[in-house]
Amino acid sequence: MSGSRTLPPAEPSLTGFAALKARHLLLAFVLINLGVGLGAVALAKLLHLPSDDPLLDYLVYCSTFVITCIWSWRRGQRAHLQMRRLWGNWRAAVPWGSLLRVVLALVVLSTGTTLLMLYLVSLPAPELAESMLYSLGEKDREMPWPQVYQGLRWLSIVVVAPITEEWLFRGILLHRWGLKWGLSRGLLASSMVFGLLHPNPIGLTVFGLVMGLFYLQTRSLSLPVLAHALNNLLALALGSWAGGGMEQADPIGVFHLYSGLVCLVVSGFILVPFVRLHWPKRGARLPYFLNC
Repeated sequence: MSGSRTLPPAEPSLTGFAALKARHLLLAFVLINLGVGLGAVALAKLLHLPSDDPLLDYLVYCSTFVITCIWSWRRGQRAHLQMRRLWGNWRAAVPWGSLLRVVLALVVLSTGTTLLMLYLVSLPAPELAESMLYSLGEKDREMPWPQVYQGLRWLSIVVVAPITEEWLFRGILLHRWGLKWGLSRGLLASSMVFGLLHPNPIGLTVFGLVMGLFYLQTRSLSLPVLAHALNNLLALALGSWAGGGMEQADPIGVFHLYSGLVCLVVSGFILVPFVRLHWPKRGARLPYFLNC
């Protein structure tokens, strides 16, 4: 009889995360979005709304992301994952000083990268850059239910987006790719995908990276969700405040370039030390495996 040994079975949680493949998540998202979109078209006809009513955009966004999160939760449960461990402690301590400092730096960074992007676009296509600048603000437009629109807009950006996006990108994708490629590469990959799905890919990639570090630091999604909500609240307030003056704004030029560079330098004094301090050490484990 040979002296070979039987290999131990794989840990259930490792095989469970194999069921949460990114391509399956993407396919589910696309199909859910398609179904919700068709439902929104039917609802628009029923309520006699124009097909391009922005109210429908936020309705589709909220429904798509919430249903996708529910799908991922159920799929994880069928794979015998304890999905509550992905979120961690709901009442995790909040380091308010660090949180507010980093969130403000992220808002400044996002402003800087947006100004630089507008300046670079304005060189070959000034009219496109001007339209992009105008689109950043809240545009005055008559609509059937303005109060409902504003309520759904703020709900989508300040509540639904932080919870659902942190769950999908930090909770699901970070674990999936962290197990597949290693924690650092998984953190970078999930942050880059998060950034590429937003209009400001550079600023939002850094934002996703910082949210991932918050998650790894506290082993709870509560802190990145709170940081995400505060960031979106500030961005939404700034957009609403500046929206009325977009049409009278100065043409995009060197001022935007220098302002963007100043924003990058100022935010870098806070964000670079934060990332260096909290970057995962070799052998660090994902929150799911620490939240026993």
